[in-house]
Parts: sequence; C-alpha cells; structure tokens
Amino acid sequence: MFVKTRSNNNEPSKKNFKVKKVSNESDDSEGSSIELDDPCASKEEKEPVVLRSPGLDPRFQQQNQTLRCYVMYADFFQCEHLLGEGHEACKWFKDVYMSICPTAWVEQWDEYRTEGRMPWFKKSEFPKAPYGK
Repeated sequence: MFVKTRSNNNEPSKKNFKVKKVSNESDDSEGSSIELDDPCASKEEKEPVVLRSPGLDPRFQQQNQTLRCYVMYADFFQCEHLLGEGHEACKWFKDVYMSICPTAWVEQWDEYRTEGRMPWFKKSEFPKAPYGK
C-alpha cells in the first residue's frame, strides 16, 4: 500500500509529493515474530467453560426467581442439618442457589445465619422430622 504525503513546501505540485510504502510487516531481521498481545495469533486451547442453568422448577413458575433463591438457600442448610455436612444430595441445592442468587444476598444471609437471625433459629433449630414424615 502506498500513501502520498506532502513535503514542507505548501505549493501543490507533483514534485512536492513523496511516496512511502506502508506495511504490517516488521523490520526485524530475525524473521516474523508473533507478539503475545496479537488476538489473531494461535493460543493454547483452554478447557471450555461449562455453563449450566438450574432448570425449571414447577413450584416457581414466575419470571421472578427471588423466592426460589431463598428457598434453595434455606433448603441447602436444612439438608445439611438432616443429612450431614458435605452430603452429595445437598450439593444440588447449593448449585441452584449459587447460580440464581445475587452474591450480595448470599453474603448477607450468611452473616444473618452466623448471628442466629435466620427464621429457622427462632424455633431453636430445624425441624427434627426428615422430609416426607
């Protein structure tokens, strides 16, 4: 590609124009080198990120999922209370509330839980009967 530039003299004549060659190639004598910030350069392939949504829940059919967020949060801790910490069945509740609840809400509820201010603490503890009984 060629670009015409005008020399210092303001008179427009053919003598005053210089032709410069413009290219994307580097002037390195070592050959072509790929810069690290080049978005077109081939990069190491990373593992793809897997995005999952919690799926539909027939109990919460509205677009507003606020109640579902809170219920899943409470159910996670009730599940851990009934089945023990780290139980595989409780992991689903945590995955759901972590995916649909804003982080600020979860942090606030965690703070309330450590202070004993969540609604289930008003009864002294979770109900003792497991689900379905």
